[in-house]
Amino acid sequence: MEDDIPAFELEDKLAMRCGNTLTGVFVPGSKIALSAFHPVKWNSQDAPTDSAGRDPVLIYMAEEASLSDEPLLRSLLAEANSTFATLQQMGHMKAVNSEYLKISLTYRSIIRAFLEKVELAKKSIDVQPSQIKRYNEAIMVFYAVECLWHLFEILYMEPQQHNQLVVQKLLQWARFHFPQTEDRATDLLLMADEASDCDDYWLILRTLLMFGEVDVTRAILCQSRKAREPVYQAAELILKSMPVYQEGYALQKFLSQWEFWHLDLERKLQANIFASEPELEWLLQLVRGNNEQWNAGIKTSQDWYEFLPGYLLYTKPACKPFELRIVATSWLNRWSQLKPEWQMSNMSRMVMQLMEHDIKVFIYDSQKLNDTHWFSTHLIDLVYQSGHLKSYFEQNSLDLPSLRHSMIYEYGSYLMTSKNLWQFGVDYLDCCHEEGKAAIELLLPRIPVKTERQAFKIIFLARQRGLLGVEQEICKVLSKRSTQEGRHGNALEWAIRSKDVILVTAIADFILQHYSNTGTMLCPDVLASFGARMFISPRLVFLAKYYEFYELYRKREFLSAADLLVNLLDSKITPDYFWPSLLIDAVPMLESKDPKIFSQETVAILRHLETELVPLIERNKRKTATFSNQSSKTVFKDFRVENIEEILNLMRLACARNLSRALIIEKTLSL
Repeated sequence: MEDDIPAFELEDKLAMRCGNTLTGVFVPGSKIALSAFHPVKWNSQDAPTDSAGRDPVLIYMAEEASLSDEPLLRSLLAEANSTFATLQQMGHMKAVNSEYLKISLTYRSIIRAFLEKVELAKKSIDVQPSQIKRYNEAIMVFYAVECLWHLFEILYMEPQQHNQLVVQKLLQWARFHFPQTEDRATDLLLMADEASDCDDYWLILRTLLMFGEVDVTRAILCQSRKAREPVYQAAELILKSMPVYQEGYALQKFLSQWEFWHLDLERKLQANIFASEPELEWLLQLVRGNNEQWNAGIKTSQDWYEFLPGYLLYTKPACKPFELRIVATSWLNRWSQLKPEWQMSNMSRMVMQLMEHDIKVFIYDSQKLNDTHWFSTHLIDLVYQSGHLKSYFEQNSLDLPSLRHSMIYEYGSYLMTSKNLWQFGVDYLDCCHEEGKAAIELLLPRIPVKTERQAFKIIFLARQRGLLGVEQEICKVLSKRSTQEGRHGNALEWAIRSKDVILVTAIADFILQHYSNTGTMLCPDVLASFGARMFISPRLVFLAKYYEFYELYRKREFLSAADLLVNLLDSKITPDYFWPSLLIDAVPMLESKDPKIFSQETVAILRHLETELVPLIERNKRKTATFSNQSSKTVFKDFRVENIEEILNLMRLACARNLSRALIIEKTLSL
């Protein structure tokens, strides 16, 4: 929370030898890669340095310490994200002020629930020292956030009227954020008349009064063993009769009653009615607003604003929001004089900014909190949606819509860089229109995809926003990953989803070549379910149709298989390397005693043999003549024969024999 710049130290021999110089490069994930760097100028000699080869070049990854890495924080971010989405819907419906106040209360309740979870986690037996340090940091940051948000809500969110008084609400704010005294007061109440024997009895009573806890103080005094004495009863009557402003009560009437009560208290103190009980008199001097007693109490306070609401209760109970600036400035000066060694913290300064109505500086300082801009982003969005402080921003020439847009954009972009929080980032960037859509399109493909379930989630989000390029990029990544893992069917499915013709063709080629080399057909279940999707690539069409032939042949449906084989030969989409395998598939049907291939189809097979395969083999021979380490086997290979060139004569003889049988049968049937 302080304005300290975080520092780190690297002990690198190479960097020290080069003059203690480092170079850094930003890498994805909000990191900086640091390494040794030897300064090179325009007149430097182009030669190896003295340190060349002596020490390895080490790369250090520097990363900002952030609470977003804490798993407990995810619940806070998730609930805040849901509330943020609700607020956007309310903005479209033009909700009333009371509904925006409920949203503010919801945000604060989310913070309180988170703080309770962290406190419980600290008490766990399995907690590590490093975790305790992070938990303490989270408590410190979000306690400050809740405290500041609560004060902002009191001064700027709650319905403001001309005669609106803030003292009672400020008292509640101070008591909530300094609860130690109330906890101790509860113990004293439970102890009944034995409480007065405690060493800190009067100290607790004085502190209670400085917090404005008049009723609790009176209850503890009534339990005292001296409660029946006249002096105690007189003090109890004074505290009981103290006027307290209630909502809807006539302000002038209240002020008249308070003035009368205050004058009566001063008169009794001046008459030394309570002189016999110095401690009791001290309490009443605090209620009177006596400077000597309050100065003594100020020296025991933790921060400058701790007792300010209580002091206002006894000296200026009708204080209004616009008067708070002068009162707070005067009180802070007084407090600083009494505690000259005190240095104002960032939170103390921000409390003062709220009381001085310096919202511009307050928003600036709120971005320095170590909460990854959670507080500033959600608060400025709430201010924008509710329309509060609109006049303030206009008077100070501040563009509130642009400010909100930039803060949401930065916060959403930050969440998108986190491997666990990126889904929340999408919702925030959606509010940034075209700029947010462009950021989503840029950042979604960079999310490390660990599972297919996560991939489907990313693809769904991309489809919702019409980001076809993101969907295709994710599918390509998963296709290549599946290929490396040997899951070729899955790889082919993702490649088809990506609509990348080159990638689909490459995987189809691999499956066909694997079949040519081994005789094993990969991923048959996928090949059987292509349907119309096969038309994305000619090679995929060939693979699908060849698998159909493969299945017909395996089921001994030879006539249908023969027709399909001839169609494949005529299709002109057969890859060069697969011609031997395709023609060899025809040999068993050509050699069958019962012809499966008719004369016309046999002639077609023979034509393809001479016009397709033979020229390919000749071209391959000419290429291998140039490179002595290659042979025709390098390009043409089939698991059923050792040398592709040997099948030429075999195919010619098979075609001749089948042609003679087919012609005899066809002529006989025609007679």
